[in-house]
Amino acid sequence: MNEDKSREQLNEQELPTERPVVRVKRHRRIRYAAPLGFFVLLFAVIGVISVMTNTVRWFIRMGDDTPLRNELYTFLDPVMQFCPSEFTSVEESQDPDLLLIAAVYRVSEQERIRQLREKDEQCTYPIEEKQYRMIVPQTTIEKSYQHLFGTAALTHRTVGDIEYNTENSCYYVPMAMNTSGYTPILGRITHKKDTYTVQVAYVANADIQVDERGNNIEPTIDMAKYSQRYTIKKTDGGWQLVAVAAW
Repeated sequence: MNEDKSREQLNEQELPTERPVVRVKRHRRIRYAAPLGFFVLLFAVIGVISVMTNTVRWFIRMGDDTPLRNELYTFLDPVMQFCPSEFTSVEESQDPDLLLIAAVYRVSEQERIRQLREKDEQCTYPIEEKQYRMIVPQTTIEKSYQHLFGTAALTHRTVGDIEYNTENSCYYVPMAMNTSGYTPILGRITHKKDTYTVQVAYVANADIQVDERGNNIEPTIDMAKYSQRYTIKKTDGGWQLVAVAAW
């Protein structure tokens, strides 16, 4: 009996009288967690949209050759205005007079456009009063010729209304020069490295229609009478016309 009592007392001593309190640490909610997450997500979406937009614009710019067309048109215009004969090189051209005329026309057009833009009635070059022609130094014509045809040699001479004066080393150039009567249009453009091939289509000025306001309607390539293939080479200083062939 005493042994049973001792066991009961021992058991009472081993067992705790109170259960221990277990405290669970609760994480505090951050008040701004939800709005912050929303803005992070929003900025991520904006970033994705921005990347996509810039990518689309890049592809559009890559496919838009308008700047190139404008540059080539400006360069070729003095030659295109006269519908040149075919040639495989400037030196072997069957119509060298036309190439000289193109170089002179380029100088004449530059002066005409300058006067219009600056609203200046005074000509940059001296004027021959008898026939009212510009007196242009031959060096200016040489530079214009080299701009179009590179280092090809130019033989100075009189061509039609364009008179060369040997004594004064100058050209007498009409203020207004007659062209072929066609409006050139650039068609297909291809290139391999620094050599470009350009389709030039010619629309007769007589075929160009007029709108209700009296303005010319922009001609389209399907109106062209015929086309030529211009071969142009990209150079450090710009462009160089290499050859002209039938399209």
